[in-house]
Amino acid sequence: MAEREISGYMVRATTEPEEPGAVFYEPAFRIRKAGETYEHPHVSYATSQNVESRSQEEALALAEVELAEITDVVWTGEHWDVEQ
Repeated sequence: MAEREISGYMVRATTEPEEPGAVFYEPAFRIRKAGETYEHPHVSYATSQNVESRSQEEALALAEVELAEITDVVWTGEHWDVEQ
């Protein structure tokens, strides 16, 4: 899984859910402050297409491509999102 430091945060490309065996996976990002191990529980979803099935490998590949395009991390209350 790819990870980048952006605006003082570590943004990790992943899938939702992260556990193997799901019927469908969404490309997603998880975040933590740089230098810390605690990941914020809110998941930000990568841009996704409306498809009925996607493997975990396909979803992770999409998230990793999008991770390279992120320019900023934006907080809104208890939720965060990324800007491209």
